Amino acid sequence: MARKPIDVQIAQAKARLADLQARASKAERSAETRRKIVLGATVELAMQADPEFRERVVGLLREKVTRPVDQIAVAKWLSTT
Repeated sequence: MARKPIDVQIAQAKARLADLQARASKAERSAETRRKIVLGATVELAMQADPEFRERVVGLLREKVTRPVDQIAVAKWLSTT
């Protein structure tokens, strides 16, 4: 069986590397999304259980969440105080 020219082998190796990098990037984004979901759920439960904590978080939301689309996403918490 004839060997492929070195330039073809290099191109194939680069393609495999790019594929592996894309997979790793996707896995990291998925892990980050999962962490944010768990954190958000934990904070939401704590807000329901602890009025003082809730007030601090609502204050942070009002101060830090400035984009209208994001304000809509947290409107449930902003309108309850």
